[in-house]
Amino acid sequence: MLPILFSIGPVKIYSYGVFLALGLFLSLYWWWKMGRDEHFEEIALFDGFFLAVITYWVAGRAGYVLMHLSEIGTFYRSLAILAYPGIDVVVGMVSTAIFVFLFARTRDWQVWKVADAFVVALSLVLTFGSIGAILNGTSPVWQVNVWGAVWAFTLFIIVSRVRKNFRFYSWYKGESSMAQEGLAGLIFVLGVGVYYLVVGFMDVQWHSILGLVLILVSAYSINKRVGRRENTLWGKLSNIIRRK
Repeated sequence: MLPILFSIGPVKIYSYGVFLALGLFLSLYWWWKMGRDEHFEEIALFDGFFLAVITYWVAGRAGYVLMHLSEIGTFYRSLAILAYPGIDVVVGMVSTAIFVFLFARTRDWQVWKVADAFVVALSLVLTFGSIGAILNGTSPVWQVNVWGAVWAFTLFIIVSRVRKNFRFYSWYKGESSMAQEGLAGLIFVLGVGVYYLVVGFMDVQWHSILGLVLILVSAYSINKRVGRRENTLWGKLSNIIRRK
């Protein structure tokens, strides 16, 4: 592929770093724009974003290094993320989700509303990070990175639209006076589950189990947040699930 875009003397500009920086810049813009629309404090928005990025980077990199000690080899390589890229997405996203939850709580922001906005920004980072990984040739299974880029961009389109329009989904609102926040965040988790279910057949087998768990948990959570409408098929199915 193209791991180094260009070099000036001893200075090398890596594809992964360029695309990751581009993804972070665009996601910061979307995060700020969505937060401003929700009347969140702007300084806190920027603080939360950069701290979340640091959390994702540090935790995700640590998880990747621990799982690939034989490949990383030296302490220098574990720190040189641009020259030797690799982030454990699961560890990074779980750690970031915990941080975002705590950050929102400390500022009395609605957690589900913050989660809906954050997954839009995160899906952009994952899109450009996957493109950078393709150019860098990070994964031994090339199709995994291609599938990851397509999946992340598709998920960005889906969750951004769901976040804007969930209040108008009659199946979700049901008989409630107002649809609950959180649908975009849960659909993102559902999408992550689909990704790992597919990747499990391509690369790492246990990822399929993780993907199935995420799909079931997110589907159950979405079902719990639906405004009940007892006469519909969805309502009847919900009643059956609750009785069981």
